[in-house]
Amino acid sequence: MSSLNDIVRVVISRQTQSITRASFGTPAIISEFSTIKTIVEFDRYRYYASIIEMTDDGWGVGDPEYDAATIIFSQNPKVDKVMIGRKDSGDDNWAESLTTIQSATQDWYCFLIIASQAGTIVFDDDFITGNLIDFTINGTSVTQVPFNTNQADTMADIKVQIEADITDSVVTIDGTDPNTRTLIVEVFSGVVSISVVVTGGLSQPTASITYVNEDDYKAVSSWAETQKKIFFYCSSSSAIKNPSSTSDIAYYMKNLAYDRTCSIYHTNAQGDVDPSYIEAGWMGEALPYDPGSQTWSYKTIAGVAPYGITSGERSAILAKNCTIYTTTAGVNNTEQGKVASGEYIDIIRGIDWLEARLQEEVFSNLINVRKIPFTDEGIATISGTVQGVLYEAADQGLLVRDSIVVTAPLAKDVPTADKLDRNLPDVNFTAILQGAIHTVEINGIVTV
Repeated sequence: MSSLNDIVRVVISRQTQSITRASFGTPAIISEFSTIKTIVEFDRYRYYASIIEMTDDGWGVGDPEYDAATIIFSQNPKVDKVMIGRKDSGDDNWAESLTTIQSATQDWYCFLIIASQAGTIVFDDDFITGNLIDFTINGTSVTQVPFNTNQADTMADIKVQIEADITDSVVTIDGTDPNTRTLIVEVFSGVVSISVVVTGGLSQPTASITYVNEDDYKAVSSWAETQKKIFFYCSSSSAIKNPSSTSDIAYYMKNLAYDRTCSIYHTNAQGDVDPSYIEAGWMGEALPYDPGSQTWSYKTIAGVAPYGITSGERSAILAKNCTIYTTTAGVNNTEQGKVASGEYIDIIRGIDWLEARLQEEVFSNLINVRKIPFTDEGIATISGTVQGVLYEAADQGLLVRDSIVVTAPLAKDVPTADKLDRNLPDVNFTAILQGAIHTVEINGIVTV
């Protein structure tokens, strides 16, 4: 008896291997916390598809990571997931942490950090006999500290007491202050909120408190500049509104012409009593949309309140390539949407997407076909793939379709050395960016 295989033999090869595609829609929150912070022990990263999933894993209101993710998931439409990355206390710096997290998972693009906040407390006078100093830090009352002999000893007692009562706190007496009236308070958990009340004695010095996380932002911005990521941060520094200021964080980022750092000013930023996490909401509002299909200006962020500024302050902030969030004609909206260098965020994200898709689609051809011959037909396969990606970019709103031109050499014109190395050079394209309209000028004449 004959088998059908003896007469007709059929062999079907599958050319269906898929490659991992770079993600451009997943926001990340990077923070320093313990591995046992969550119900399931945390390694370097974890993805959450909802706030409910975070709650089930042990996060809750008051955790800065949870609060920032809440703002992200409050947008409509919302992102599919949020990545929480953990900066380990043993890491030497932010660059090491971010590199380690990125090595573990590539599926994130825009990100913010929960910066290590430093609350700087400056007293306007020395403590005197009878003074009683009460601190509340992150909602926890510190044991009252009484005046002890002199200014230096009293400040030393304050340092000891805060570090004893506030978990994971580090207090530094600023040695550059000749009057010994400046304390710097850092807390491992990130955001710091401080209040100080001085009572007793014939007079009481007044404390002024500022929150600083700029060193962390500067370090992270430097790292982001070497990656295909975009870092978002928010600052409430009033110096940003001052056109004469050249020492504020927004000016610093602009001066270094960073293409991968986005500055946004808000009166409530990380470290303030009521942080709004506008940078989280901004990512959450924009990332559900394909690269090229929208800009980052004129967007309303759910869960974030606007603020008022003068026209001079507006000009000063925007001149530093820093975005604002105010009310225009009754609508709350972002204004600017640029990275620190002055380029628009949508252009940076769109070009990143285009580079990734070109690499992925050409490699997909190479991996799924047994052989692409070094002939005019084989070269046309590659150039056709490139053209297909560019047309997709046009359909998404990144490029002008009619402007796309792809060129590739004929096989006979490729140098022998390249043919021996099986390298196809000089596949080139030109295209025009679609851009976007952000302002409009209208001129008219009416007559009778």
